[in-house]
Amino acid sequence: MSDTDNERDISEQDYQDRLEVLRDRVAHLVVRDRRSVESAAERLVQKADVEIGHTAETAAELLATVVDPRSVQASLIRQQRVRGNRVLNLLRTTVWTPLLLVDATNGRFVVGQTYLSDPRVGEVGLAHLALPAPESPPALPSLIYRGSRAAVAGALDSNAAYVLQHNNWMEDIAVNGILMPLLAGHVEFRFSDGTPRQAVGVVDGTSRTASAHKLLGLTESEILAMEPTTQRRWLNRKMRDLGAEAERLAESAGMDLAALVHAEQKLNALTAEADLIVGWGWDDKATLQQRTGKASYVSTLNLALGAQNIEPKAFSAEAQKTLLAERAVNTLADYGLLGPDELVFALGREGLAEVAKRLGLSAHRDERCAWLIRLMTTPKKEERKVINEVLGAKSFSAKGRSPYVFELALRSFSGQDSQLLDRARNAAVHALWTTVGHEWEVVPRPEDADLEKLEREALAEVDGGGSGPRCYEVAARAVVPLLALGGLGVDRGSAAYRGHASVVVDKMITNAWGIKQLMATIRASRQPKPQFPRVDEDGQVISDSEGSNTPSANNDWLRARVLMKPTSTPASKADEARQRTFTGLAEARAGFDAYRELMEPPYQSLNGDDWVAVAKNARTLSKDLSLYVVSDD
Repeated sequence: MSDTDNERDISEQDYQDRLEVLRDRVAHLVVRDRRSVESAAERLVQKADVEIGHTAETAAELLATVVDPRSVQASLIRQQRVRGNRVLNLLRTTVWTPLLLVDATNGRFVVGQTYLSDPRVGEVGLAHLALPAPESPPALPSLIYRGSRAAVAGALDSNAAYVLQHNNWMEDIAVNGILMPLLAGHVEFRFSDGTPRQAVGVVDGTSRTASAHKLLGLTESEILAMEPTTQRRWLNRKMRDLGAEAERLAESAGMDLAALVHAEQKLNALTAEADLIVGWGWDDKATLQQRTGKASYVSTLNLALGAQNIEPKAFSAEAQKTLLAERAVNTLADYGLLGPDELVFALGREGLAEVAKRLGLSAHRDERCAWLIRLMTTPKKEERKVINEVLGAKSFSAKGRSPYVFELALRSFSGQDSQLLDRARNAAVHALWTTVGHEWEVVPRPEDADLEKLEREALAEVDGGGSGPRCYEVAARAVVPLLALGGLGVDRGSAAYRGHASVVVDKMITNAWGIKQLMATIRASRQPKPQFPRVDEDGQVISDSEGSNTPSANNDWLRARVLMKPTSTPASKADEARQRTFTGLAEARAGFDAYRELMEPPYQSLNGDDWVAVAKNARTLSKDLSLYVVSDD
C-alpha cells in the first residue's frame, strides 16, 4: 500500500500545511558556492583547538558536502574515544547525500567477494571483485583506495546493491528522512587508469546512504563519474525542480497528494546529519609506546567501527569472523609485529606475485595458506597475546583459531564454486590439527621439486615413528585446499566415521598414506582447474568415475579411509567380515547420497523394483542389528 493510499482522507488544511513546510524547506536549502566552502575550510584548519590532520585543500573537499558551510565552526568539534587510548575528532553538520559515496570495502560484503589472492580471479576477472585494503597517509585522516576505474565503480555498486538487499531503509527515509547521523571522512581513489579522484565516503551508515541514493535515482558509479562542478550543477537542478514543483502545487486549484508525497520523499533523501572526521589522535591516557608506534588512521577507524552499534542482522557470522581476523592482522601491524608487505600478504585482497617475491615466498595458494596459519597460530608470546586480545580469547586453542584463519585463507580460493566454499566454511569451525601451535615453519617451495623434497622429509618423520615440523608444514599447506576442493567436509551424521575435520587431519599426518594424500591435494591446488584427487597406498591417483567425485562422496571416502582403526595382528575372518560390513554400509550410504545429488531433479521419489528390494533389505538388516547391538539405554 502506498503512502498516498494511507493518506487518502487527508484534509485540505493538512495538505496546505504540508505544502507550506515543503516550500519553506526548499527555500532554505541553498547550494553554496565554492568560495564559501574554501573559507570554511581555512577557518576550520586555523582555529581548531584539537589536532586537525587536514590541509585547507583536503578540508575543502570534505566540507564541500556540507549544506551550509557558513555554520561550520572549529568550536563544534568533539572527540569520540576509541579503543587503544585513541580519539576521533568529529564535526557534526548537515550534508548533501548525493555528494557522498558508500563504503568501498563494506564489512557486510567481505564474504561474498572474490579476491585477487586467488590466481584464478586474477586471470578471468570475476564479478564482485574486492578492492585492496585502504591505506592512509602519515598525518592526513584520509582513506586511499587503489584500482582501476571499473574495479572501484564495480565495488561501490556491488556494496550498495548488497546493503539494499539485506538492510534497506528506503521506506523509512522516504517518510522520515535519515534519522541517525552518518560517519563520513575524506577518501581518495587513485585510479590505475586515470587521474585521482577525491571524495567523501561514508564508513558507518552505508545502508542509509545507499537507500537515499536509490530514492534519488542515483548509483554509486554515477556519483563517482561526476566531477565536483557537475555534482553541484546536478544539485542546483534538483533544487530548482523541487522549487518549481512546490510552486506548481501551491498554484494548483485542487490537491495533488501523490505529487506532494513524491516531492517530500526526494527532499527527505537529499540531506542527512553526519559526523565528519576531521582528525584523529591520542587521549591523555596514551603511553609513549603507543604514541610512537605504527598506529594509523586506518587502524583507528577499524577500532572505532568495531565499537559502533551496528544492526546485528546486517552482518553474517562469517563476516564477523572475517572482520575480526582482519582486525587481528591489522593490530599486529599497528604494534610493529607485521611489516607492510606481510600485512598485504595476510589480507589477500590484491595480487600477491610481487609482494610474495619481496617476502621470499611463492604466490601459490598453498604457500599463502600455510604462511597465514603459521601467523595466526604462532607460538611467539607477544604476537599470540595480541591476537588473543583482538579475538577475545583467554588463551590459545586450535579450535578457537580455526574459523578466523580459514576466513582469510579461503580468499585464495574465492574463485571456486560458492557451494564448495560454503561447505569449507562449515567444516572450518574446527579444522586445525591439535599440534598446530607447536614449533614449525613455512619454507618457500615454488617448484615441483621443492614439494617432492617436502614429501620425502615428511615421510621420513612418519617412518621414524611420529609427526614433526615437516608433517605440520604439509598439513598447513593442504588443509585449506582439502576443504576448498571438496575433499573433506563436516561430519554429516551419515559418514561411517565421525569427528571434526581436525580429527581427520590429525590422523593423516601420522602415516605415509595420509602424507601422500595431503601432498596430492597440494599439487592439485596448483593446477588451473583444481579438483580433489583420491590416491592409493603408493600415492597414485585413483581413477574413479566422474559421478563419485562429489564433495559428499569424497568426504565419506576420506573419513572411512583415514579413521579406519589399524590392527597390530593379522585380522581374523570374523574381523574381516566385520570390517566388510562397516565399509559396505559406508559405501552404500555414500553411493546413495551421490545418486540423489546427481538426479534430475534431485531428491525425487525412487521408483522401481530394485529400490523396493534395497529398502526391504535395509529394513531387515536394521532390525537384525537392533537385536544384537548392546546399548546403555
